[in-house]
Amino acid sequence: MAYSAPNTFVNATPLTAADVEGNNEALRLYLHQVNAADLEASKWVDTRHIQPPDYLPYAGVIHGCTGYQGGQWGGGAEIRLTFATKYLTGNGQPDATSFHYLPNSAFQLDIRRAGTLVFHYWLEWEAGQDASTAGYQVTQNSRAVWVAPWIQRLDTAYSAYREYAQETRNAEYGIASAYPIGTTETYVQGGGYGQKQGTLTYEAALGRLAFGLGIHSQIDRVGVVNWGCAVEYFYL
Repeated sequence: MAYSAPNTFVNATPLTAADVEGNNEALRLYLHQVNAADLEASKWVDTRHIQPPDYLPYAGVIHGCTGYQGGQWGGGAEIRLTFATKYLTGNGQPDATSFHYLPNSAFQLDIRRAGTLVFHYWLEWEAGQDASTAGYQVTQNSRAVWVAPWIQRLDTAYSAYREYAQETRNAEYGIASAYPIGTTETYVQGGGYGQKQGTLTYEAALGRLAFGLGIHSQIDRVGVVNWGCAVEYFYL
């Protein structure tokens, strides 16, 4: 049965500490031993109390009241890849100063008030095997690819946070010349597989910002299998 106070009070009735404490004690016992029949079956939070997220199917992300969350996952045999390549970052030169934006990884936010954001990202890729030759390239066994968080104000140049960059090496073994075509060792064993994740805090001013992943590669082909980005924004 529902809670019923053992002591009731009406106008002009003396209020004693014992009666008040008796009601408190009875309520404590009820809350600790409440019967299932006394629980309300209907929802107690109405939709007007919550700002529900919007799902953007083309981008594959959810837009909530504090930011975006989403990623890419094709699944199984229907998996979809995007790619990183050395031909967009100096054609394999050893300095990791130039980064290019990873296609399909970015989204934009309109910052309406200065605040602090936390940018989360993760990525899974297969790097190489790259055995091409050129005079200014590092050796085949030394080639690598880096991923870094990318934040860009649309009225200025991009900024890849190179100090947060994470590295994956070139696959050490070659491609099989006979059927089945592929690496002679799996990417996990051959050193060409990487699964990276990271978090970056950023003090944002008013304006529109783009968030995504920046890539610098010394490897001609890097297949990015899965990735995701999320931003939490706080107006403090």
